[in-house]
Amino acid sequence: MKMIYLVSYWVPFPESEYGGVQVVIAENDAECVRILADGTDEFYKEEFPNYAESIAYFVGRAKKFPLDGRVRQEGIVHQFIT
Repeated sequence: MKMIYLVSYWVPFPESEYGGVQVVIAENDAECVRILADGTDEFYKEEFPNYAESIAYFVGRAKKFPLDGRVRQEGIVHQFIT
């Protein structure tokens, strides 16, 4: 069953002051982490080498809601990032 994930994250000062909310459709936490890591801007990957690991932490804390069978393919549905 596909789930919708509301992933909220914040990278605190002094490392950064960036954060946001991403809405993702995925079948499980591992797929959600992969989708977010694949969709991450190269800036984050270069500036914050442990970024992918921190994604898993925030996915684990995300609000998750089951979806019915009429859902489109997995991926990022919406994002607000600062």
